[in-house]
Amino acid sequence: MLSLTLSCSFSICCFWLGACSEGRHHSSPDRTDVKPLLTAEPNPAPAGDPDQPLATTVITWNTGNEATGDLYVKVNRSPEFRLARARSGTLKIDWIQFDSTYQFRLYTKKHSKLLAKVDVTRDN
Repeated sequence: MLSLTLSCSFSICCFWLGACSEGRHHSSPDRTDVKPLLTAEPNPAPAGDPDQPLATTVITWNTGNEATGDLYVKVNRSPEFRLARARSGTLKIDWIQFDSTYQFRLYTKKHSKLLAKVDVTRDN
């Protein structure tokens, strides 16, 4: 009888306080809803001094899950090349030139799936 009373009391407390595992399960975020992130700030890179040939932007990325990602850049029509390999990160890019388009691309590791891309230019 005592064990039945304790069991019922625990169930009532669990329900009332939302402390049972089922309540915790529903309140935790679903990791599959997180989207990959790839941003450039500022974008476009400010023109600044016309005599200064290079500008700076900061690239921030996150694959949206625990998978490792590869960050690539493609400048105009040249082949893309890898800049970094990590699940997430921030990278200062201080080589943005006038009259060029820099397409930053975030792939799953080993270049198998494009997760996100962002084009960066420089104000004229």
